[in-house]
Amino acid sequence: MSKSDLQIGDILIFENFDFSLDKFFKTWEEDGAEKAAFYLLVYLIPWFDPGKEGQNYRNIYHAAIWGHVDINFGKNTFPKVMDCVVQAGSHGIGAATLESTLNADSVAKLYVYRRKGDLDTDTINKAISDFYYDGSIKYSYSTAWMLAVICSMRYKDGEIRKIILDKIPNRFIAESVIVAITLLINEYSEGHQKDMIACSTLVAMCLKNAGYPIHVEPLTESPELILDDQLMASSVQPEIQLPGSVPEIKRTPIEETIITPRQLFESPDVELVGCFSRSN
Repeated sequence: MSKSDLQIGDILIFENFDFSLDKFFKTWEEDGAEKAAFYLLVYLIPWFDPGKEGQNYRNIYHAAIWGHVDINFGKNTFPKVMDCVVQAGSHGIGAATLESTLNADSVAKLYVYRRKGDLDTDTINKAISDFYYDGSIKYSYSTAWMLAVICSMRYKDGEIRKIILDKIPNRFIAESVIVAITLLINEYSEGHQKDMIACSTLVAMCLKNAGYPIHVEPLTESPELILDDQLMASSVQPEIQLPGSVPEIKRTPIEETIITPRQLFESPDVELVGCFSRSN
C-alpha cells in the first residue's frame, strides 16, 4: 500500500513491537520509574483487550483517522493544510505526517481499515475538523480507563465481570447489568463527546457524526491466548457468547463510540485495505 491509496476517513490501527522485559528494566534504571511506566502503559491497552486472535495476537494499542487539516494548527508558524494522521494523545488532538508516524519507536505496523459503503469524504473531514480545530478539547484519561472497565466486562476472567456475576447470582440479571452499563456509557457520551476523547473514541465519534457509525458485535469465540512466558501472564480468554447461552438477552450489534482500538477493526462495518510498516 502507498500513501496515495489512503482516503479521508480511513481508520489507522497501530501495532506495537513485542514487550521487552529487559528494555522495561533498562528504562527504569537509566530514565527512572516514570519513563518505565509510560513504556508499560502502551502495552496495558492491548493486554486489557487481547481479542480473539489466539496465537496471532498483536499488540494493538492506538487508533487514528486520516484527515485533511492544517498540520501546524496551534503552532507559531505558517499554516500547512495537508492529508495527515489525526489522533488524540496526551496533549489533546493533534496531527502528524505519515512518515513521522511510521518512524515512531512504538509503531511496528500501521493497519488501514475503511468504512464500508459509499462515503462522503467531505462530510467525514468536516466531522474531523470540528474536533481538531477546537482547541479546548483535552485528552480524557478517565475515558481511557473506562475502556479498561469495558474490557473487564467483555472477558470472562475480567475482574469487574467476575464481581458482577458473583454479586448477582441470577445469571440473566447479571448479564443484563453488563449490557446496560455499556449502553449507558455510550448513551452518556452522546451529549458529552468533547469530554470523552481518547484515541479510538475520537475515530468512532468522527465517523458517527459524519453519518457512518461503527457497529460493535459481542465476541463469539473463546480462543487460547499465547503470550511470551517472560510476562508470566495468566490465560485470558473472551467470554463465550454463543446463541442460546443467555436466550433472554437479544445481543444485537449496537452503535458505540466508547470503544477500544481493537473493537474498531472488529466491527463488521469496516474492512482491511492495506498496511504500512517501518520498511515502507
